[in-house]
Amino acid sequence: MRSFEIFVDQKLQTAAAPLDVAPRSGLRSKARGEVLDVFVHGANVTATIAEGRGGFVLRDIALAIGELARAPRGKRIVHFYDDAWAFAIERLGAVALLSVYRSSPVPEVLLYDAELPFAEVLAGVAEATERALARGDDPELALARQALELTTTGDVERPSALPTFVEIDKDSPIALGCEFSMRPGPDASADTGVERSDLHALLFRGRIFAEVRGRSVELGDGHPFLVAERFLDLARAAFDAWDSGQLYHVRADAAGVPIGLRVGPDGQCALAVAQARKLGAARTTATFPALDVCDVAEAAIAFARGLVRVIQRRDRTQHQNLRLGALRQRARELGEAIRDVRRTDSKINPSPESYRAFALRRPAPAAEAPASPMPTRLRYRPRWRALVPGIDLRATFLCGDRLIVGGVAETFCLDRTTGELLWQARTERATAVVTPGGLARIKPDGAVEVHDFGNGEVTLRTWIAPRTSGPYAGAVVSAPGLPRLLVVTEGDQHLAAIDLMTGEARWRYAWGRRGVLRLKRAGKLLYVSSGDSGLTALDVTTGAVVWRARDRRRFRAAPAVDASQLFAVLGGVGSPASLVCLDPYSGEPSWRADIDAGTGALACSIEGTPLVTERAVVVLVRERHTLRVVGYDRATGARLFASACPEAPVGTSWLVVDDLLVGNTPAGALVAVSAETGALRYKHALGSGLEADLPRRLEPVLRSGALYVPHAEVHVFRPSDGTRIATIGPSEAIPDLLRVDENNNVYVAEESGHVVSYGVGPRLELVGAS
Repeated sequence: MRSFEIFVDQKLQTAAAPLDVAPRSGLRSKARGEVLDVFVHGANVTATIAEGRGGFVLRDIALAIGELARAPRGKRIVHFYDDAWAFAIERLGAVALLSVYRSSPVPEVLLYDAELPFAEVLAGVAEATERALARGDDPELALARQALELTTTGDVERPSALPTFVEIDKDSPIALGCEFSMRPGPDASADTGVERSDLHALLFRGRIFAEVRGRSVELGDGHPFLVAERFLDLARAAFDAWDSGQLYHVRADAAGVPIGLRVGPDGQCALAVAQARKLGAARTTATFPALDVCDVAEAAIAFARGLVRVIQRRDRTQHQNLRLGALRQRARELGEAIRDVRRTDSKINPSPESYRAFALRRPAPAAEAPASPMPTRLRYRPRWRALVPGIDLRATFLCGDRLIVGGVAETFCLDRTTGELLWQARTERATAVVTPGGLARIKPDGAVEVHDFGNGEVTLRTWIAPRTSGPYAGAVVSAPGLPRLLVVTEGDQHLAAIDLMTGEARWRYAWGRRGVLRLKRAGKLLYVSSGDSGLTALDVTTGAVVWRARDRRRFRAAPAVDASQLFAVLGGVGSPASLVCLDPYSGEPSWRADIDAGTGALACSIEGTPLVTERAVVVLVRERHTLRVVGYDRATGARLFASACPEAPVGTSWLVVDDLLVGNTPAGALVAVSAETGALRYKHALGSGLEADLPRRLEPVLRSGALYVPHAEVHVFRPSDGTRIATIGPSEAIPDLLRVDENNNVYVAEESGHVVSYGVGPRLELVGAS
């Protein structure tokens, strides 16, 4: 028997059914396949590989050997077709080094650098191709067989493997190191400028060791690069779990080196490592409890970076190895996450008086007619109808006496009383926002245009850096004593304040890279959070940081702000959560309360932002089968109540009305919960209907003391006691968008493009008695 042989046999294989069948029924079908068997020194090294296209793999191996036969030194990698397995052949003169490994996120090495005479490998491949050609004509395989005859004999000096070390940092509480020998790569001057993923070049073996709290631990012989990859991934998963307040426990094999990580409820990490498995030798395990998660993550980062550094120093061509670059990128991202958590740039505003005075300033009250009592009934009748092709509900606004309706290719302006078309302008789909100077439209390429409300003409045009991920977010600044600004996300890391008079950027603020940006403006301050550990207050006129709050838990949603207090939720995405109260102008913390829904569970999921009433602040805790309403005293943070509200499923839209929390549920019910006791005040069924008849947006609208609730129809209630005042319907359009003007006229827009306006009908009133 030769030292190297290949066989391709026709065998009955189990193949997956078509993609449109297998995911639903799990059916399997029988198919005729070609099984590849590679024997090295009599051992079948591919016995565990389920490859059904052995003929194609044989062809690729023959072509690779044919290319290597024409040069005394080189390397070729043949990838299998049914899985991520690869067969690597490296020629060093008269010697061939063979490797079989699985190139995947969790690699597996079956054979590494098995040394054979190149002539034996060439002869084994030639015999296999002849046997395959004898079974049938294959032009590609015949061409590969001819290439095997063009052999270049000769020897080259075998490059000596150079000893390489990744040293342990003695000053770190946890550190990993290794020592290995690595052959220099080909001449870097022959570089073609093409980046490729080459795991084979990183599969060198060496001794791996660690030092934890001054104790040396021998991890045995293994593949240092694979250990670095796996340890970095486990450290990132443990860090993310710790960062979100979740538990984490994993045991994994890092290329033969067992590693265990556990993050407990106290946030501390336990690390267990063992020696690589040796035949006939007992394995010893070392466990280190009560470690800092960031120390474990930094040890993984340091080991990965040190390994990348010495590999690139020994072989300059590895700068273009995508696999090595991916490890470096993951280490960089984890390092940035650790720095974000450890930031200590909290800031208190020592002079909040000017911001407080501006927020508390009230305009002079205008003379108003005496308010009429709330009617017991309202009657509505259709006023006008319109059909807008390709309507964009996010670009539809009620602006004074006009209704601006955005479409796919045009924007329309309608008279809100008659529905008459006032103007139309050709536009592209963009993010639209109403500003004092007109309708601002931000295009995907970063172009910003402001259309005049009177005629639709563009009165201002400017440009910002486009976003590459996520939608635009922003806020409009327009108040007496403040400049007219449009604050909008620019690119992926900045906020820009555009002057609506000149189109120039007044200021630009770098808000970071993590999460989705959430903005809340109150007075002269703009509150910014991006799902990280910081909540920042910016001066809207200058962009300067007025104050910043930092916490280990993350600010997951926009804060709720009133004249004297700011409330924000920390955590609460399947993790422990806290409610904090800050001074909105100085950032000084007033109180903090851990959110306890009364069930004893540490982890919870918070829905939306805190709901603020006159005496309480309420958070909504979503549980598996119900919603729990938890109320806290605004002054002290003491918990007032925690009550279940099973009537409010996921997707309920909430509105604060005096001392009530009013929710419009997707199940077709209106619920009102007391913000002082958590008790259910009333519940109304809005009617049954098909899921397709439910509006896309369920937000109720409060106007002139009446509550307008969208469902398949629009229902009008007195919010204090839940008395039904009117029902607008059956509607000619599903209220996917609902707007109500100051005269209680209703405007309904459906996603199909239908727009309908309803006016309040005449009603009888008692004007006097005889």
